[in-house]
Formats: sequence, structure tokens, C-alpha cells
Amino acid sequence: MNNPPAPIVLIPENPMPRGGAASWIVAGDGTRLRVLTWTPEAAGIATPRGTVFVFNGRTEFAEKYFEVIGELIARGFAVATLDWRGQGLSDRALDDPRKGHVRDFAEFDDDLASFMATVAPAFPKPWIALAHSMGGNILLRGTHDHPDWFSGVVLSAPMLGLRLGNAITIIKGIVTTGTWAGLAGRYIPGGNGKASDETPFGENILTHDARRYAIYQALIRAEPKLGLGATTFGWLAAGFRSIAKVMVPAWLGAVRTPILITVAGDDRLIDRASLHLAAAGLPHADLVTIEGSGHEVLIETDERRAEFWRAFDGFVARVLG
Repeated sequence: MNNPPAPIVLIPENPMPRGGAASWIVAGDGTRLRVLTWTPEAAGIATPRGTVFVFNGRTEFAEKYFEVIGELIARGFAVATLDWRGQGLSDRALDDPRKGHVRDFAEFDDDLASFMATVAPAFPKPWIALAHSMGGNILLRGTHDHPDWFSGVVLSAPMLGLRLGNAITIIKGIVTTGTWAGLAGRYIPGGNGKASDETPFGENILTHDARRYAIYQALIRAEPKLGLGATTFGWLAAGFRSIAKVMVPAWLGAVRTPILITVAGDDRLIDRASLHLAAAGLPHADLVTIEGSGHEVLIETDERRAEFWRAFDGFVARVLG
């Protein structure tokens, strides 16, 4: 794997795990994607247990997962991750880089396939995927289409249903009609370019941990290019289409890879009932609820994160044997 080097955003309160390196890869349509890797040799792992590929959610970027990556390395895993198109330091589709935009989730499929073709082969098997939120939706698509990729998949609060209540039908109609009417690249109504660094901790709906949230904000302030605002009409319409696709019972039933779904008990973004439905439809799925957790359990309080890691460790032990 000899890809051009890419920048890494470093701040004192978020040290990068030993051995990290950043590079660029190019997706099939020419979109440039940033990849960060920790090979066994660079990370000082004498006898690796395998590799965990980390796939983040909407608005996220590799540096946000340095703590998680360090914990995976401590467990004996090599690690690699990427910034999806449209976020982090990967290419963004529109002139306004704060617009979270994609035309269809098939573009994310292209990102994942490019990553698995150009980055993954350099890493030791078995391969485990750890994906959060939007990344969970994308990884479920990839696991369905490529059952040979992963020995197991862990999904943190995957985006398999949005918590919009009775308004969901109206919202779907608005974004679908708006996309057809040529508004795909516009912010959804009420949306703007405000990123998480501008949202005070007391107003955030992601985590109950002030320190970890402050690190997230500090990273965006150190490099504003990491910031991402609201979705566009096109992104949200694409998200609804992807959710509809993956939640078909027969589609779920065709996924044979072992999967662990972790439910955030205090999730204000994801419809928790959708995760129970998905777990019931997947042939080899476990489901664990992290009580009291906000949407982002991996930057939650120590107690809630410890629950996640117990579930992760138990699942990986069963999968790897």
C-alpha cells in the first residue's frame, strides 16, 4: 500500500495512538478519500489478533476515534479507518463544504469497496468491522453484498431508522419532492453550516461526557475543514432510500455475517425500535442496549463505554473462537 501522505489533525488533549499514518486513496469515481492506518509493526503488536476497520458516522472524522483506536490496539488489533466522502478531510461534493451531501448511498458503497480493495489487503485477518450510525447503514449494505469481507461486524447505533415520530411521512415527502425539484444540494429546511464546535455541551444530543465532547469540538476548532453542518435535501432523501432498502425482511435475512448491534438507550437520533426489528431479521445478530447512552456511545461516559466494550469483547471472542 503506497498511497500519497495525508495530513493528521493533532491536539494535545487527543494524542494519536503510536504508529498512525495517513494517506489518500481514490474511489472509483475519482473522489479522494483520507485513510488512517495502524499496522501491527507500526503499532508495536507482535502477534496481532486480526484487524478492526473503523467506519464512522455522518459529520465524523478519523481523529475523533483516536481513543477507540488506542483501545483496539491494546486488545491486539491492527486498525484502519477512513473519512467518508463529504466529511473529514476527504473530498466534498459541493462548493459549500459545510453541506453534508451525497446523491445516493451507492457512492458510499464505492468508498467502502475502494477501501477494501486498496487498504484492507495489507492487514492481517480475521477482519472485524466497527461502524457507527451512518457507517452502520453503509456497512450493513457492504456485508450483504460481500459476505466474504468480515468475520464479524459491530454496529453502534446504526442508522436503520430515524427518530422523527409522526412527522416522518411528511419529512420524507418534502425531501423527496425537493430533490426531484432540483433542490438536492440545498440545506434541509432549518439547516445551516453550523458544526458541533458551535453547539454548547448543554445543548448537544450526542453524549453525556463533557470532556470527550470538548475534544470533539477542539478538533474542529483546530481544523475548521473537519466541520460539517446540516444535511442537504439530497443526502436525506438518499438516507431514507437506503434505510428502506436494508430494512426489507428478505434483504436482512440474506446477511450471513455475525453482527452485534448496540442500542443507545437515550438515543435522540435513531429509532431504537428499528434496531430491534433489524436484529430480529438478521440470521446471526446479537443486540445489546447501553442504558442511558446518548447516540454516540463511543464518546460517552466511562461507565457506558465500559458496557460497550464488554459487549464488544464478548462478541469478538465468540466470533474468533
